[in-house]
Amino acid sequence: MKLSNQGIFFMKDRKKTQEKIFLVPLELKHISDDYLSWVNDSELTKFLEIGERERTVSDLEDYITNSPKEGRTNFAIFTEKSKTHIGNGSIYDVDITDMSYEIGWFIGNRDFHGGLYAPMIIYYLHKIAILEMDLKKCRGLVFKENVRATISNRFVGYKQIGDSSYFHKKSQTLYPAIEIELLREDYLARREEIMKMHPNFFD
Repeated sequence: MKLSNQGIFFMKDRKKTQEKIFLVPLELKHISDDYLSWVNDSELTKFLEIGERERTVSDLEDYITNSPKEGRTNFAIFTEKSKTHIGNGSIYDVDITDMSYEIGWFIGNRDFHGGLYAPMIIYYLHKIAILEMDLKKCRGLVFKENVRATISNRFVGYKQIGDSSYFHKKSQTLYPAIEIELLREDYLARREEIMKMHPNFFD
């Protein structure tokens, strides 16, 4: 599917000037009242497996400390100019047999919902996984009702490979889902297109 016009969708609902983002390793110093409020916001975590109980600072500390032992590489996501922490992302479930992996991310700061922020996060997580970690393939599921995530995934180059379902432990609900896949070669080809479309935000 040709996706060269998808960027228009993301720019329509921006209230603030669009900023570029950058990712840094998630560390204990990034724990804040804002971060804690994000993980305890049921609307923000609707599609995440964070759990029903309220999280504490200690929970965040344990998560950040234990993630490397569990093979999860976490990142804090910041805006380039205002240096605002807007959310987090992860690369995890790396399988060295076929060099596959998965990603996860969320934008906690509602001021940065919309725009090119979600596509940029996905793009840069894959840039790290593919160009720095030399991984080859990302597979995952996205809830069918999560339309924005689906559009962001397609923008970066994901392809739908099937229909599925997912049992969401937090809500104890079985949701219709889409199986998606992003191959290294597809990402690299799409990367060239994206950089031409939005040279100020993607590199």
